[in-house]
Amino acid sequence: MPRRPIKKKRSLLPDPVYNSLSVHMLVNRVMKSGKKALAYKIVYNTLREIGDTTQKNPVEVFEMALENVMPKVEVKPRRRAGSVQMVPKVLRSPEKGKASALRWVLDACQKKSSKSMVARLKIEILDAYEKKGNALKKKEELHKIAASNAMYAKRPQTILNAVS
Repeated sequence: MPRRPIKKKRSLLPDPVYNSLSVHMLVNRVMKSGKKALAYKIVYNTLREIGDTTQKNPVEVFEMALENVMPKVEVKPRRRAGSVQMVPKVLRSPEKGKASALRWVLDACQKKSSKSMVARLKIEILDAYEKKGNALKKKEELHKIAASNAMYAKRPQTILNAVS
C-alpha cells in the first residue's frame, strides 16, 4: 500500500491553433508567472519562423525535434549498502520522455545569450531537428550514464539495447 495517494493523470486539451498536445505542453512550460498569452505569442511566433525557414509544417518539425531529443531510459539514484548508485530504468511511458525532452530544450534555450526568446527557441528546435545542439548532448550524456551503470539494473541487457 503506497503511503501517498495515487495521483490522477490530468488530461490536456490541444492548443487552439495547431491542434497539438505537444505545442500546448511547450506553451505551458514557456509560461512564467501565469502569463499564458505571452507564452502563446512566443511559441506561435517561433513555429511561424520555423515554418518560414524550413518550408515544412512547423508542428511536424517540432514533433521530430522532440522525438530526436526524447530519452529512452531514466537514471534514478538509489542508496544501497551505504553508497549511492545510479540505477537505470527503461522508460515505458512516452509522456515522461516527452516532458524530459521539453525541459532540456527549454534549458538549452535559457542558457543561450542571444536575442529574444523566439530566436533562441527557434535555433534550439532546429538544432534538435538536425540532431545537434545542447538538448541532444544532454540525452547522449544520460544514455552514457545509463550504459555505464547498467550493471545495477535488474535486466542490464534491456538497458544496453535501449541505449544503443
